[in-house]
Amino acid sequence: MTSFKSLISDAKCTELHRVVESEGDKFLCFTRFTSNWILCVTDGLALWKVDLDEEETDALRDLAGINTMDAFLTRFRNGFHTGDLDVAIVGNKVTVTVGKGSSKVSVDLYEAKAAEKKSEMQNVLFRLAESSTKLATDLDKANHTIDTLKAQKGTGQAQAFMDLGPKKGPNPAKAKPTKVGMSVLNPTSKKRKAAHGVVFD
Repeated sequence: MTSFKSLISDAKCTELHRVVESEGDKFLCFTRFTSNWILCVTDGLALWKVDLDEEETDALRDLAGINTMDAFLTRFRNGFHTGDLDVAIVGNKVTVTVGKGSSKVSVDLYEAKAAEKKSEMQNVLFRLAESSTKLATDLDKANHTIDTLKAQKGTGQAQAFMDLGPKKGPNPAKAKPTKVGMSVLNPTSKKRKAAHGVVFD
């Protein structure tokens, strides 16, 4: 039987993050996995979170009217990737809504304790920094590859252009000498002598 952690990991829902703008305020929504699946929202100052075990996650799936856990997690992941998220502050809690319509998923998060807030903020700060560094490194590698391919392509074109010129080498093709008395238009036949009319002795 597949473990809860494997389900979340295979669905690529362990390290989701997305900035959401709601009513002029910006929020960072992010997930991670410890022994439970954790969903957090922060405005940079306060932090709200919820720890979901397999049973609680399955209850959310059932409330959303989604048949399978895979489909539920795919909906959740796609919501983060496409930005189909909404954040609303209601009293001392935050409600995150993923998707729209009858199959939307709504999750309530509550303000974290000071120690939890510090830990979660530290975790996401370093995660985002590492992600940014990796993206910058990948971009440098991609640009280097593009530059190398351009240089190779340019050299190939220059070589092809040079190959169009006259052939040089130890055995260049030599033009055959024209035989004396042969026709210029038809080299295989001899020139005909011009007619001079009838010669009378």
